[in-house]
Amino acid sequence: MSALHWGIKASFLGYIRAMADGSVTAEAGAELQESGAVFPLAAAPSGDAGAGTSAGAGVPAASAHTTGSRRFRGTVRFLGHGGVLDLRIADPAVEPRAGGWVLSIRDPYDPDARVDLATIAAFHPSGQQCIGSGLALTADGADLFFGPYVEGTPLDDFEIVDTPPTPAHPTHK
Repeated sequence: MSALHWGIKASFLGYIRAMADGSVTAEAGAELQESGAVFPLAAAPSGDAGAGTSAGAGVPAASAHTTGSRRFRGTVRFLGHGGVLDLRIADPAVEPRAGGWVLSIRDPYDPDARVDLATIAAFHPSGQQCIGSGLALTADGADLFFGPYVEGTPLDDFEIVDTPPTPAHPTHK
C-alpha cells in the first residue's frame, strides 16, 4: 500500500508532546510513529481516476511521473493549552499548482474545502519512494498555527512510499 510518511514539523511535535496537557493523536486511518505520521493512499473519488490510485497517481513519486495529484487519508490532531490549540492536519494531498506543487489539507473550518498548507520545492524519486523536499508554509498554512509561524517557515520533508500489493496465494487442494 502506498503511503505518505511525514514528520510535519519536528519542533512543533516536540513542543506539543512536552506540554502537560499536550497531545498528538491519529484518527481516520492515519498512524503515528516517533518520527511523525503515516497517511495511507486514499481511494480515488468516483470520476477521478488519477487522484488516489497507483496508476496515474500523479506525483513524480516512485513509478508515477504524470501531472495529477496524489491524495492520502487520515487526520493528525494536535491539542494543548487547555484546548485553545486544536489543529488538525487531515487528508493531505500533493497537488500541482501554477508554477509548482503544494501539499494541501482538508480545511479545518470547511470540510468541503482544501487549504494549500505548504509549497514543495523539489521531488527526489528513487525506486519505490519519492522524497518531497523544501516544504514551506503558505500564508494560509501559517494562519492555521495562529502566530508562531509565518509564510515561508520550513516544514519537514515527506516521503511517499509505494509498496506493491502482496500477491494472492493460490489455494491448494
